[in-house]
Amino acid sequence: MTPRRVALCFLFRHTKAGREVLLGMKRSGFGTGRIVALGGGIEPGETAGEAAAREVQEESGIVVDVADLLELGPVRWRFPVKPVLDMDAVVFSADRFSGEPALTDEIDPCWYPVGQVPWDGMWEDARHWLGHVLRSQRLDVTVTLNSDNETVRTADFA
Repeated sequence: MTPRRVALCFLFRHTKAGREVLLGMKRSGFGTGRIVALGGGIEPGETAGEAAAREVQEESGIVVDVADLLELGPVRWRFPVKPVLDMDAVVFSADRFSGEPALTDEIDPCWYPVGQVPWDGMWEDARHWLGHVLRSQRLDVTVTLNSDNETVRTADFA
């Protein structure tokens, strides 16, 4: 089975309090109730960057130009007991965009200080790779989940 292709986008802004990242409480679909990155599936004929920009707009109302996206690298999730959940993501960041985040059917977006990311509300695997994104570092990681499809068995960086 071929993994689902997705694009994730982390938006950053600078405030008087410091650097912040936009995340969102998932309101529907896979991961409901967790704090997640903005993003989703790459549609046929669409580049990963185009998908990231489209998903950001659909999920938050914010407009980001594909040219302003910085590609950080891939994150691959493997679910050995439920391979239909396997995903291959291309991760992007951006600090240029327009608009303010707004509640949508899928995401309740919120800015978080980079030093106070709400780890306990996120998928466990985020603790393994999200630090790279927060530091604007390249990444290339494969995360393999345990049989509960939630906890991490391994996180292997290339």
